Amino acid sequence: MSLGIALLVHQDFDRVLELAQALHGAGCKLGIHVDAKVDSQEYEDFHQQAKGMEGVVFAPRIQCEWGRFSLVEAQISAARAVLDGFADVSHVAQLSGSCLPNRPVAELQDFLQRNPDTDFIESVRVGGVSWIKGGLEAERFSLYFPFSFVKHRRRFDAFVWLQRKLGINRKLPEGLVPHIGSQWWVLTRATLQAILNDPERAQYDRFFAKCWIPDESYFQSLVRKHSARIKSRSLTWARFDFRGKPMVFYDDHIRYVEHLNSFFLRKVWPGATALYQTLLDQNRQAAPRNPDMAVAFDAYIQKAESRWLDGRAGLTMQSCAPVLADLTTAAPYTVLSGFNRVFKDLPPWLLQQTGVFLHEGLFSQNAGVFQKAAQNLKGNMGGSRKIRDHNPLGFLLNLIWNHSDDDPTFSFDPVESPDLARFIAMDENARIFHIRGAWLLDLLRSGERDIGKLGPLVEENALIEQAQLEALARGRARVQVISLTDIYTQPGAVLEGLVFSLRPALSRQNRDLPAVLPYEGLEDYVEFLRDAGLNLQVEFEGNAALAREMP
Repeated sequence: MSLGIALLVHQDFDRVLELAQALHGAGCKLGIHVDAKVDSQEYEDFHQQAKGMEGVVFAPRIQCEWGRFSLVEAQISAARAVLDGFADVSHVAQLSGSCLPNRPVAELQDFLQRNPDTDFIESVRVGGVSWIKGGLEAERFSLYFPFSFVKHRRRFDAFVWLQRKLGINRKLPEGLVPHIGSQWWVLTRATLQAILNDPERAQYDRFFAKCWIPDESYFQSLVRKHSARIKSRSLTWARFDFRGKPMVFYDDHIRYVEHLNSFFLRKVWPGATALYQTLLDQNRQAAPRNPDMAVAFDAYIQKAESRWLDGRAGLTMQSCAPVLADLTTAAPYTVLSGFNRVFKDLPPWLLQQTGVFLHEGLFSQNAGVFQKAAQNLKGNMGGSRKIRDHNPLGFLLNLIWNHSDDDPTFSFDPVESPDLARFIAMDENARIFHIRGAWLLDLLRSGERDIGKLGPLVEENALIEQAQLEALARGRARVQVISLTDIYTQPGAVLEGLVFSLRPALSRQNRDLPAVLPYEGLEDYVEFLRDAGLNLQVEFEGNAALAREMP
């Protein structure tokens, strides 16, 4: 029994040469097809290096294009070269230059010796459970595909649409039952010769020449006509993502690959030096296959695919960002609303007391304030207010993700972004300390007494805060609403509650408090606004309350 390899190559010829030398050293006979698009000098260099090996022949070159019949012609060319060049070959394996043996080749030779009349090729009937991950299936055979998907994509799509509109349905050659499967197979010499020498092959070739991706259906369909015994499985491990793109093996997969239920891997990154050195070592002693390792690898890949499709909590990307309902933050965080209007130098005080950095001004509409605040951001977050305002939610998610190890804490005013305020209210990761009516302090300190100017400002702020409080009541965030009376009469208790939420072990300690910003006249100002007919749902008994508590 002798194993032949029909090898299709088009790039990374240093790695291909390593593969060819290893397969040749293991006793395989090789028929190598080099894509005719490869530069002539590059081809000559590779040809000179490989032709000296006995048991290696080169096939006539075809210019190949993905999705077209030229790939089938290249397969036929390589297979013919093996059959014609080596009469002792009993089986032919179809491989690419980026494949590697994940088990010693001797194991595959013993396996085929025990299964001398079996063809190993994935061959799935079209019309059952879909084998395709995106794209066309039955229409590969029922429609015509004269245009290149790669070079003429618009014509390709337009012609598919037109044929569907016209109800085009190609007639299959007599006796042909369409099947689909992996293009990496191992066929017996008898079956392969029967396919290539079929008296109806010219008719089949004309039909498949207008099919879509025929290298996944040509041998898979014709083998059903000529094989005595088929095992519908590929001996080459390959996996495709949801877009139909092949998975690539890297060095960090090395602990798993020899346990996979296959004899070859497709496809291996040319920079995976450890994989090449290990898997092409002629003296390596592979450990017995461990099915648990294969299961673990499958779970590992599924986790990677789920991250691609679903992302991770709080980390958005192009593939999942449009699904707004699924967006969530990455870690617990604390939001202080109104504290910057009450306390002076709160950030350094909080940092000293708890080690937590308080970000202020991140959502400010003042460009200078925001740019200064952005200097404290991590994770290469930009300091552009335009970018922030284009997607405030994305900015928040990035903020929490990049600062997830730092107990992210920031000041935020619902007036700055009402939509973002509603999201925060619904976020179970949010801890919110909201001082009700703190926006009144800005109006007080402005000295404005013109009701004509104050009226719209008061109404706008009051409505935004009312909507935020209603959202907080319905949301999943942990919320503490603090009245102006409480913040001025019991500032220590309020700040101690904040410290406890951030660092429980540091609570109940005697500590100096940060300075309080001026608020004299607030009670009279609130009364003035109410007397002017403005509806303020604000609890404040400022100076009077303080006076009553004084001895």
